[in-house]
Amino acid sequence: MRSVRFVLVLMITIGTLGPIGGNLILPMVSVLKNEFYTDISMIMLSVTLFMIPSALVQFFSGSLSDVYGRRPPIVVGLVIYGLGFILASTTSNIWWFIAARVLQGAGNALATPVLIAVIGDLTDTMNRGRWMGFYSSALRAGIALASLIGGVMAYQWRALFVAMGVISLAIAACSWVCLGGLKGGVRVESELVRNLKKTVMNKGVLAVSVAGFITFFSYVALISITSDALTSFPYFLDPSSVGLILSVSGVTGIISAFLAGFLADRFGRRTISSVGALIASFSLVVLAAITIYPSPFFPFYYIPNVLGQDVKGIDIQTLVSMFVLQSLMRTATSEAFAQFLVLMSVMGIGISLTWPALLALSVEIVPPQQRGAASSIFNGTRFLGYAIAPTVFAPVYLQAGLDAAFFLSAIMLGLVVGMVYLATSSRVRIFEENEELKEAG
Repeated sequence: MRSVRFVLVLMITIGTLGPIGGNLILPMVSVLKNEFYTDISMIMLSVTLFMIPSALVQFFSGSLSDVYGRRPPIVVGLVIYGLGFILASTTSNIWWFIAARVLQGAGNALATPVLIAVIGDLTDTMNRGRWMGFYSSALRAGIALASLIGGVMAYQWRALFVAMGVISLAIAACSWVCLGGLKGGVRVESELVRNLKKTVMNKGVLAVSVAGFITFFSYVALISITSDALTSFPYFLDPSSVGLILSVSGVTGIISAFLAGFLADRFGRRTISSVGALIASFSLVVLAAITIYPSPFFPFYYIPNVLGQDVKGIDIQTLVSMFVLQSLMRTATSEAFAQFLVLMSVMGIGISLTWPALLALSVEIVPPQQRGAASSIFNGTRFLGYAIAPTVFAPVYLQAGLDAAFFLSAIMLGLVVGMVYLATSSRVRIFEENEELKEAG
């Protein structure tokens, strides 16, 4: 096996392929409609049927790696993923295209939980958070890159799909050569069900998985409905402005996810994930308030203008608190574009702070021989939230309004703090590397 750092970078690189493949077709919907002589519902069905197998297959693919080793699921998953792209590039039938998308989703799901398990295997509690931060940041970058590539290559989508297939197959070959020294597995089939059952019964794993589900569910649901709400009454923003709001939120998420891993190592998983969830929840409460009260709802003029007056004699903590509060309140009384640009970005930062800590917890809360299974349950659960979020949340938005959707998401994200506390409480054992060595000795 190559150096640990090389393998970790390879895992992160493979991790970007899934978000790219899942979101690649969104900017080319109109082109694909004309190409396949169909309507938007069929094209969006191909998005849904990419995500559903991505969620379902992940529930057991990591467990397979505990039994058969880490390398086979990664390589086989990449091969299936690449062949799915090549098949999609050759068809002129919408149903074959959808079938190819299902194949892509299944291939991606076969590899994804194993990537996280490998990162868990090759890191320790001192640096695992930062590598999970790199991984989380790469996922966000993959989503952003998909929109860019898909838009630029929309009219050459067949060539793009062939290129994605070739790249995936090439990385599969590289992985087969470079990952030979990874965890080999016990190769006892009876261990598969036993391992999965033991992991499912671990309440720490269940708590972290619920936290992941809530976080992904809330974020994806709000991104979906906000893009519609901002182009409608009473905001009437143009699509380019909405796109800018969402893209800025994505960029801040990439940067904050990168930093969140270091913070999780420095201040602990519980602290950083809880702070992130509370930041996201608070931003949603403010967003809900400004959808109800579009005029100024807080007398911010009572807060001293810290940039426009003498602030001598004010201690630094008070000064920072006044500046943050004043900035938030001024944002809440400005135009809709500025309000949503700032507050959606704050929400994105909060969400991004939670992911590296949750990813690290998902592989730290079980012994090494169950990391694949724990990663499977965690990833399958959170991607299930991704898959069902737009459908489940739409009735809330349509019947009760945007403010109700924001409030509901804020409450749900508050529950993440409780789930993280449960996962890290003294009643749930977290397996540190030094304890594993003692037990092995």
